[in-house]
Amino acid sequence: MADPVSVVKDYDAAWNAHDVEGVMAFFTDDAVFRMEPAPPDEFGGVYTGKEQIRAGVVEPLMAGFHVDSSDHQVVGHQEGGERVTWTAMVSGDFFEQMDAETPVKSIAEAVVEGDKIKSHTATNPDLGEAPSSS
Repeated sequence: MADPVSVVKDYDAAWNAHDVEGVMAFFTDDAVFRMEPAPPDEFGGVYTGKEQIRAGVVEPLMAGFHVDSSDHQVVGHQEGGERVTWTAMVSGDFFEQMDAETPVKSIAEAVVEGDKIKSHTATNPDLGEAPSSS
């Protein structure tokens, strides 16, 4: 069985290599990815299955993306996998287009089954709500 922290670190390395296929290979076919706060898109911040994760998360974020992660911890067993939490500082074109101060702090959690990610939640408290036009 793969070490869940090593899986998450390898996943981040694929993001930093700008390897879309490499990132996608980490997800189970029925994986769920949640972004909080939700970006303004048709998925509402919840992406189910590889097709939605690719279209709603990986491809939009990949340009210029960089992640520095730390404080990885296995915090328990859930849904047939190990729950891992970590903190990340992320930057990239997506965040700059939102006029976010980068890097953006992200609090992450994933359920890792073997060498795959079953679910990933990224909470970005610094992004807050989308600005309203006045």
